[in-house]
Order: sequence, then C-alpha cells, then structure tokens
Amino acid sequence: MEEQVEWLRPEFEGREKELISLSALARQENVSPSTVTSWQNRHAGFPAIVMIHRGHVTTKYISVAEFAAYKRAKAEAAKQPRARKKQAARRPAAVIAKERLDALQAEDRRLEAEEKALSEQLAAVLRRRHAISAEQKGLRQQLQDELAAIQEALGTEEP
Repeated sequence: MEEQVEWLRPEFEGREKELISLSALARQENVSPSTVTSWQNRHAGFPAIVMIHRGHVTTKYISVAEFAAYKRAKAEAAKQPRARKKQAARRPAAVIAKERLDALQAEDRRLEAEEKALSEQLAAVLRRRHAISAEQKGLRQQLQDELAAIQEALGTEEP
C-alpha cells in the first residue's frame, strides 16, 4: 500500500519533530490507546489532529506543545474545588400520589371514551353482519325456489 500523508493543519508541515502520534502519547502517559481516544472524543480542549499518516497502519499526530498545554489546564482544573450541585427539593409523597392519581383518572377517562367508540364500532359491525346474513338467507331461498321451478318444469324430483 502506498503511504500517504494528509495535513489537517498545514501550519505544522515541515515541523514533524513537534508532533507525537496518539499511540506514542499513550505510551508516554502510561495509558492505553483507547484512553487517549476517549480524551480526544470527550474533551473539547484536547489538541486537534495535525496530520494523518496512512500506510500499512493509519497513524494520527497531534502537537506536543498543545498536549502539554491541555495537560496543564486539566491539572489546574483538577486543583479547583468543584461546585456542588444543588439537590432539588424532594416532593412530598402526598403530592406524588396525587399526581399519579390524577394521571390514572385521566387515563381511565381516555380508555372509557375509547371503549365507547369501540362499542359503537362493534355494534355497527354486528348490524352489518346481520344484514349480510339476512341477504344471504333471502338469496339462498330465491335460488332454491328457482331450482324447484326448473325441476318442476323438467318433471324431475329434487336430488
């Protein structure tokens, strides 16, 4: 495979000694390569990729100086006391129970309306089936009467 170099930040072109690969950075910091990838994905201040070297293996490079600045900033931030998040006031159990009861009553009203609509649909379906059944009965009788008339005209008995 032909080796290719892609400069994402051309200002570093010709200054390759100022760069470090992510895998070399992981070894230098005594962490796994996936840890460096996590830093890159999770921290907005992590240095941007400067160069990508594509060959048998794809290798990404960042600026050593920018990583040092990133590391210093993270160390300073770690020294600062963290602001504690205010905990939301707890809601009384009675308020929670009342809200749940209201929600259940609303759901019950919705289901009652749905049940009424479905009952009306069912009644319409049953009326239609009854009409179809009556029409089928009438058509069967009509066919039997016609068959009887034909048989009488031919002078034969029913099969």
